[in-house]
Amino acid sequence: MAPPQVNRLRDKGLVDRKKVVGFNFDGTRLTGHPGDTLASALLANGVRLVARSFKYHRPRGILTAGSEEPNALVELRTNARREPNTRATTVELYDGLNAASQNRWPSLKYDLLSVNQLASPIFGAGFYYKTFMWPASFWEKVYEPMIRRAAGLGRAASAADPDHYEKSNAFCDVLVIGGGAAGLSAALSAAKAGARVILCDEDFRLGGRLLAERDQIDGRPAHEWVAAAEAELESLPDCRILRRTSVFASMTAAPTPRSSGSTIICPCRRRMSRASACGASWPSVPFCAPAPSSGPSFLATTTAPASCWRAPCALT
Repeated sequence: MAPPQVNRLRDKGLVDRKKVVGFNFDGTRLTGHPGDTLASALLANGVRLVARSFKYHRPRGILTAGSEEPNALVELRTNARREPNTRATTVELYDGLNAASQNRWPSLKYDLLSVNQLASPIFGAGFYYKTFMWPASFWEKVYEPMIRRAAGLGRAASAADPDHYEKSNAFCDVLVIGGGAAGLSAALSAAKAGARVILCDEDFRLGGRLLAERDQIDGRPAHEWVAAAEAELESLPDCRILRRTSVFASMTAAPTPRSSGSTIICPCRRRMSRASACGASWPSVPFCAPAPSSGPSFLATTTAPASCWRAPCALT
């Protein structure tokens, strides 16, 4: 039987508390609700330690609430479908999800390689190039395999991937990147003016930071405004909404590649699209940096600050 969600709030957030989904983390059965991410479900179940640092294997917890998460890198699925180095803050929770921590031995809580912290004064950058010099024949056979096994993060699957992937092309007048307040407003304005619009957002739900705000827009709660804007966009014939979609490149006089995926099992696991937009405008997108701390081990605290949510940009 799964343990209770000790840190779950009774009535806050947009999760569906009427339904319960089960998932596994490091072999432990836990529960969450539709609308959770893997990170929020872990926090609700009282799980704060989710990873170990790259070099010294220091304990790491969830730091942010989006794709900029540096700590909570986990491994999803098993065997040939294994997905290493996936950010728990971007994984949509679903029933039967299997996730595991990485870069630890024999377990996340008791990681023997954390003894590296004791030798941190002599483990400077590139120390192994000066330390493991003799005998030369040991480098490829002994030293390098040992170092690579001790460091690193997740491991890629050794078997061939059995799933299918697609490539496609898309054309529009306006490509809007980010489904927050500015992105939804830009998409609505362009679509109402008769432009062909594609709205992309990397999350499984539009709204961005508005989903966590108590402010009002046009006299109603922010999340209600988001739902109304989303419904209006879906009713417009020349507007296409792509959730779970990341825009990862913008090239002058060339299409913009997009990668979309879904946690639902389907014939096509992921699709890469090249979107051609009429003209291009790329405003700066700020990312916050965590406040300085007295030592790297203190970054394990769970903060998920509001300032770390993404800002949208648009290609017009």
